[in-house]
Amino acid sequence: MAKKERIVWAIAVLALLFISLFGIFINDAFAGSISSEFPYIQKFLSVFNSIKKEYVDEDKIDDKKLINGAIKGMLEAIGDPHTNYLSEKDMNDMNDTSSGNFGGVGMIIQSKDDYIVVVSPIEGTPAYRKGMKSGDLLISVDGQSLKGVDANEAANRLRGVPGTSVKVEFIREEIKYEVEIVRAIIDVPSVKHTTIKGKYGYLRITHFTGTTDGYVKKALKEFADKNVTAIIVDLRANPGGLLSQVINIVDYFQDEGDIVSTRGRNYQNTVNKASRINTIVKNEVPVVVLVDNGSASASEIFSGAIKDLNRGILIGEKTYGKGSVQTIHQLGSDGFKITIAKYYTPANISIDGIGIEPHIEVKEPELSEEQKLLLQKMFKDKAVENIVKSVKNPTGAQIESMAKQLASSGYDLPIRYLKKLIKNELEITSENKEIYDLEYDLQLQKALEILDGNLLEYKDGKFYLKK
Repeated sequence: MAKKERIVWAIAVLALLFISLFGIFINDAFAGSISSEFPYIQKFLSVFNSIKKEYVDEDKIDDKKLINGAIKGMLEAIGDPHTNYLSEKDMNDMNDTSSGNFGGVGMIIQSKDDYIVVVSPIEGTPAYRKGMKSGDLLISVDGQSLKGVDANEAANRLRGVPGTSVKVEFIREEIKYEVEIVRAIIDVPSVKHTTIKGKYGYLRITHFTGTTDGYVKKALKEFADKNVTAIIVDLRANPGGLLSQVINIVDYFQDEGDIVSTRGRNYQNTVNKASRINTIVKNEVPVVVLVDNGSASASEIFSGAIKDLNRGILIGEKTYGKGSVQTIHQLGSDGFKITIAKYYTPANISIDGIGIEPHIEVKEPELSEEQKLLLQKMFKDKAVENIVKSVKNPTGAQIESMAKQLASSGYDLPIRYLKKLIKNELEITSENKEIYDLEYDLQLQKALEILDGNLLEYKDGKFYLKK
């Protein structure tokens, strides 16, 4: 066994020697890089060799696990939540997810400051209807702690057979909650559209997939045929998607100017510009974009372009702040994801880690500490699920009555809030889901207030809020 180890060590040293010598003949800069890194590589190989030679339980030594663990640690040491190792299972799961059909709860998550944080629940999914929000910190899945677990492993635990339930424990504003979510096939249309009041186009984009631009183009042409006077683009809880798609879609609204630029160390820096040829929406038709802290990545590229080019206004909450480009490298059956560039808005602003501020901030009223504890108890008791079972296809009056019944049963939360929870629960099994909800949607209400009040001024091809 010792002889075998000496052979492994000798081969590694010879390989490093070859790399160093080869570097000299390539160029001085590369050779200098190898020379400066050699002590660290030597240090790593020394530890690897010590484990192989000295670790007490020889049967526990697995070369593949040791190397993959080292790669994982190296990537995590960068401190970027979007740069990480991908196991063979992770790679397969990513393929399943990108195909659009998988059993899960419908949340985009990432590792951040030793927590698993919800970037955004996907609209129309079980997690969305259960009230999960961007910023929720996941702490356990089915009683298993997520401490020390990366986002890929957490996602694996949330996935499962459609129709089965999973208990998710999370922290929101320092209060711990637990909800039971029934998994489903996550196959959500990326675009929904309709008109409001017969004169405003409402375009809901839930994520940017490979076909989103085609559906958006169709919706915008319908709006043009109906001569809508304004378009509301809803990007709330939209975690992003394909860069090419959002560039195409911004181009439908803007006939000139920069859309987004992408810059990196060894990345081909690009500036994407709008073209008059692709424009569908007339310049004089104002655009109102609804955003929240679940609007990320491609959503922020769209929002940044609309804001910086004064094509319209943003209403809602500050966006998430994910403005970076990743690529995936395969290492056989496994691989790793690494950040290679950052996005910049037309005003030359990198929103990564910062987000985009809306022109008009509109937030949901915050619950008091006492109300948060009542909400915690409500989730635990499954009070909403139980009361919904008592009435099939309830009318508006019956929903009001159920909300009052909950409030009088010890869950003294605002009636509006309780009614919304009830409607969310009813939508889980409903076949006729509303595209928008004017009764509860404060941000959409504000958008209509701005448009109805003619509070946008069009000047020199740009829109400004009237003072």
